[in-house]
Amino acid sequence: MLDFNLYTILFTIINLLVLWLFLKHFLFEKVTAILDRRAQTVQSDLDGAAREKDQAEQLRQQYDEQLGQARQESLDLLAQTKAQAQREYQSTMDSAEADARQLMETTRKQLDAEREKMLRGARREVAQLALLAAAKVAQKEIDSQDDLALVDSFLSESGDLS
Repeated sequence: MLDFNLYTILFTIINLLVLWLFLKHFLFEKVTAILDRRAQTVQSDLDGAAREKDQAEQLRQQYDEQLGQARQESLDLLAQTKAQAQREYQSTMDSAEADARQLMETTRKQLDAEREKMLRGARREVAQLALLAAAKVAQKEIDSQDDLALVDSFLSESGDLS
């Protein structure tokens, strides 16, 4: 059976207290210090990771802003280029229209001058033919035979003049 001896119980309690003090002094304090240092290291790593995450987020926002600005600048540049191209196209078209109008005007003036020249020439020939016809009529007395001969002569001379 089991015997309960007061000295044994007291000695066991003292042994446990000494063991606990010994472990507390040599083991628990050091283990607690190591665990505290490890907790501090983990906490500082977590804080560092949070700072790096915040910095990465700020960099991403800056990148997004710069990307948005670059896109806007490219759109502005594209719009400016399109506007410049439209102005140049319009300028070219206006110049071509002006050239075409000038060419049409020059051609019209040349045609008018050519027509006027032809009319003057025709008038001159008609006048010469009228003078020739009058001279022929004045030289001869008019009868039907003479009229036919005069017309034939007039037609043959007018064909020679042209």
